[in-house]
Amino acid sequence: MYTVGLLVLPGTRTFDIAVPAEVWGVDRTDSAIGPFALRICTQGRKPLALHPVGDLRATHGFSGLLDCDLVIAPGRADPHAQVPAAALRVLRQAHAAGTTLASLCSGAFTLAAAGLLDGRPATTHWRLLAALAERAPLARLSPEVLFTDDGDVLTSAGVVGGVDLCLHLVRRDFGADLAARLAKRMVMPAARSGGQRQFVDTPLPGLPDGPDIGSTVDWARQRLAEPLGVPELAERSGMSERTFHRAFTAATGTTPGRWLQAERLRFARQLLETTALPVARVAQRAGLGTAANLRRRLHAELGVGPAAYRRTHQAS
Repeated sequence: MYTVGLLVLPGTRTFDIAVPAEVWGVDRTDSAIGPFALRICTQGRKPLALHPVGDLRATHGFSGLLDCDLVIAPGRADPHAQVPAAALRVLRQAHAAGTTLASLCSGAFTLAAAGLLDGRPATTHWRLLAALAERAPLARLSPEVLFTDDGDVLTSAGVVGGVDLCLHLVRRDFGADLAARLAKRMVMPAARSGGQRQFVDTPLPGLPDGPDIGSTVDWARQRLAEPLGVPELAERSGMSERTFHRAFTAATGTTPGRWLQAERLRFARQLLETTALPVARVAQRAGLGTAANLRRRLHAELGVGPAAYRRTHQAS
């Protein structure tokens, strides 16, 4: 029987326990899914309080992880909390024995503490990426993906990204047909489009107040549908193009042309999220010209097209 072990530490997040429990802990043999065995492993087999709610009764101590097919490190409320030496030891032993290890969300910090992310692709919740880079400087972080798969070590992005990783593991180990049936039972897509970057609200660099660049930016934001370019922005600011380019880049960290394209794409995303306008009309109002151009730029930036982006974000 395929056995999955959860490494449960103090402060483990409730959701990160619920996800693998839903995937591997529910009896779905009536749909020819499984059977699976799920082990809840705590230090000394002691019960633990979860975050933010709930208590957990263990089925095994840490040693129960050593003969599992898959060991999962769920996220913790405090990703910087110390990982017990016994947990680090059992993770290294399991890995050395050929067990597949995976982390959900901030659980990547647990694998990092064991030195298991060095030289590997990895990810976590987008808000924790900088902290993970400090904790695991030798890891190759992928900020945009929903999960990484390096064969024997896998990591997932934040929160619901753990569901994507778990279904990916089922697909990888048992085939696409079984994963599709499981996803259907869970009422979710077998694989989501794009990465976590589409869920990141990344603000543009701050802009100074004043009658030149700041007011020009405000002016441009009200006229994105017009054929604006750097010459029009420079003229509005009362500067030569060269001077404006230099001042704008110094103030924002990006060039005027790149800022304008990013602002148009941001506005297009807003329209896709909040209106039912046809994609071609969204492209026109955002100053991106055609639906094809919007589709190309959105896919390059986020890994999804307008229709998929709208389905995801209007539904949420």
